[in-house]
Amino acid sequence: MRDKRLEHMREDYTQIEIPKELRGKVEGAMARAKKEQNVTAYERSGRDGERRPKRKAAVWITRAAGAVVAAMLVVTVLANTNADVAYAMEKIPVLGAFVKVVTFRSYERKDNNMEADIKAPEIRVENSEGEVLEETTEDLNRKIQEYTDELIAMYEADVEAAGGEGHESVELDYSVVTDNDKLFSIRFNQLIIMASGSESIRIYHVDKATGKVITLEGLFRDGADYVKAISENIKEQMKARMAEDENKIYWVDNVDMPELNFQQIKEDATFYVNETGRLVIVFDEYEVAPGYMGYQEFEIPTEVVEDIVKEGYLEA
Repeated sequence: MRDKRLEHMREDYTQIEIPKELRGKVEGAMARAKKEQNVTAYERSGRDGERRPKRKAAVWITRAAGAVVAAMLVVTVLANTNADVAYAMEKIPVLGAFVKVVTFRSYERKDNNMEADIKAPEIRVENSEGEVLEETTEDLNRKIQEYTDELIAMYEADVEAAGGEGHESVELDYSVVTDNDKLFSIRFNQLIIMASGSESIRIYHVDKATGKVITLEGLFRDGADYVKAISENIKEQMKARMAEDENKIYWVDNVDMPELNFQQIKEDATFYVNETGRLVIVFDEYEVAPGYMGYQEFEIPTEVVEDIVKEGYLEA
């Protein structure tokens, strides 16, 4: 798909009169990007031609009591030859800002039957000339740092309160869910297991056109009532899912406990744009349904918001 876009851009480019020196720079950049993409696509296949399996959700296993193990905080530089990281985290468009992971922090700690495994990346945002966009880079990394520090502090407070004798597992991992010509989105999956499990999602986005960190509001025209349009569609989907499967329950139109009913999404609701170019709204566990339902995702048909979404972010 990347190859086709490069060829279309080359065809459009050749129709425009531009200075010779600028033509040379553009053609060189396009050739390098195409070459790097082809190499990356080959490398990511691995020796056996298969991708690595996705990491399965953690399963809590009670461990025998043992000595307290000190916390370890590791910062690792990602090698440029790591094919999986290169493919998932560093797909570089010819024009506009691009994003890559340069290091990651890993916090690992075990305290008898309590443990934490928290992974967080450090990200760099650059423009098409390779210059670091300092403001966006600092903003994004600060948000990620604050989020992970909060989770680490919570775990350490739980250990202290339990005197190391509690039962708790805390995990945080990340993956890229959107990396197209308009958006780069990195997703964090948080899993906390004590007496029961609780899973939550957080996603951060960079608008490649502006080189800025954005929220859901940034996808829509100024003053557009995207909250209402999306919320009404989600309610319809909830009702349809319950009608199709009696085991599914959503908090909508509940006359017995109306205070639980889903009313509308937040202005900065968790979202991502999937591989088909559709907007997906994500709810944490317990947010719109009972805990056994897990976290919930709703793909929004583009026609629902086509009159108010900014051009290029979504596909029909």
